[in-house]
Amino acid sequence: MDRRLRILAIDDEDTVLRIIRRSLEPEDCSVETFSKASDAITRLKNGDPVDIVITDLMLPDADGFKIIEEARAIDGNMPVILITAYSSIETAVKAIKSGAYDFIPKPFDPEHIAIVVKRAAETRKLKLENIGLKRQLEFIPGSGGIIGSSTAMSQVFGMIEKVKDTDGTVLLTGESGVGKELVARAIHYGSKRTDKPFIAINCGALPDELLESELFGYEKGAFTGAVNKKTGLFEAANEGTIFLDEVSSISPMMQVKLLRFLQERTFMRLGGNETISVDARVIAATNEYLREAVDKGAFRKDLYYRLNVLPIDIPPLRERSEDIPLLVRHFTKKFSLRMNKPVVGVDPVAEDLLKGYRWEGNVRELENVIERAVTITDNGAIGMDDLSDEIKTVNAPSDLEATAPPATLTLSDLERLHIANVLKSVNGNKSKAARMRGIDYSTLRRKLNSMDIPIE
Repeated sequence: MDRRLRILAIDDEDTVLRIIRRSLEPEDCSVETFSKASDAITRLKNGDPVDIVITDLMLPDADGFKIIEEARAIDGNMPVILITAYSSIETAVKAIKSGAYDFIPKPFDPEHIAIVVKRAAETRKLKLENIGLKRQLEFIPGSGGIIGSSTAMSQVFGMIEKVKDTDGTVLLTGESGVGKELVARAIHYGSKRTDKPFIAINCGALPDELLESELFGYEKGAFTGAVNKKTGLFEAANEGTIFLDEVSSISPMMQVKLLRFLQERTFMRLGGNETISVDARVIAATNEYLREAVDKGAFRKDLYYRLNVLPIDIPPLRERSEDIPLLVRHFTKKFSLRMNKPVVGVDPVAEDLLKGYRWEGNVRELENVIERAVTITDNGAIGMDDLSDEIKTVNAPSDLEATAPPATLTLSDLERLHIANVLKSVNGNKSKAARMRGIDYSTLRRKLNSMDIPIE
């Protein structure tokens, strides 16, 4: 830890406070103790910041729920651990719903409370790091929360800055999963229209009839089932932005209707005769090369030119592999917080495998892989065993050993190389190597023997 953890312990039994202090002070914690809730609350409000609060549920002048309320009002990321001799399932459920980090019945094992505090500290650290990461991203011009520091993404951020305050139609191109809607949102929320609606629709998910009624709306009685008037998305997006995803999939008939809207910014609801004018910024997106569709006669040339006023091409993940570690850390923190699991990173070999994978599904696929890894891992860091077989069987990274490995390695070969390199990095210290691998010492010894890796 960078500094000692500051713990506030509240209990009306001196014996309990002494046990807490003796359990935690050897674990690099600074423990302040109080017997009254009022004194502890005053300390929280007026003293130095506190990392974790441990409180009895039943106190002379208040209950633990009051402590939770006050502590979280001061710092919403501060874990509060409740301890009580009056434990029940109902009380435990109420405690967790009230925001308690954990619920420990008395009498408790001193080692157990040390473990809970350590876990709470790791969770708090993850939350604070995640907040810090979000703040850093706010300072990247035009990022809108998009993760990336590569040259390719810097060019995308630059284009977002240039187009965000114009009214021209933007055409986003890129493979599925690269984050086209994120870019569209970054443009909208970075623009002068930020406090107006952002409305997204997947044009490829709807047949013509539904797409037309969604975009333009309809009057009561326009067709069977139209029992009320419906406002269309173009009208709903007035003064804001409408995002047309998979625009390449719309039919020739809808292409004509969309072209007319882009030319005139007017339309009529289905079954209506009133011309409606709107000021809606249009951002379209496609995962296909529209120029080829135009050449083949599958997409109108005039509509293509109307859409392609301000083009932004978003590179696939495999062309910006330097962004992968940043994305991995972001998604690891995201899912660790969501699942309340203290997973703090990825071990070096797992990261090399992630960087070497082609990511046909791009950022969306990477996010799914990290969610799965955080879900199944039993360690503090994602390891090779937490990745899918598809990722583990890619070509081995060339820096796993000094001489180039065979073009393709088996899982056993790859793990053997990893263990050998971990041992080498810690000068043969097997205890350290076991900790780095997230396994116990005896498991490492068995692997060394079964894989014929020299122990000395």
